Amino acid sequence: MRIITSVVCSVIVVLSAATLVAHNVAFKGTALEADNTSVRVNVVDAKTKTVAPMVFVVDTETKVLRDDVVVTFANAKIQKGEPISVTVDHDLDEELAQVIRLGKTT
Repeated sequence: MRIITSVVCSVIVVLSAATLVAHNVAFKGTALEADNTSVRVNVVDAKTKTVAPMVFVVDTETKVLRDDVVVTFANAKIQKGEPISVTVDHDLDEELAQVIRLGKTT
């Protein structure tokens, strides 16, 4: 019985550690352009405070929020110059957008 308890506890610890390893990073900046499969963003580097363009790929799993409402990437109608936040999983693919957050359209 002790062995089974030890194994179960070990599995729980390993699964908990795997969850903690997920490394999401949010890039905040200004949208430059968007096409059918990607969005280009001027991102401010948190350490150096310099601005550099980055391209993020969008797939069917990418969650797009316009003022906290889930929309399709096409219906988001990203405009040049609008504030944008793109979250990626640093451990999987730094260019694949997991979540895109946009403000209200004016």
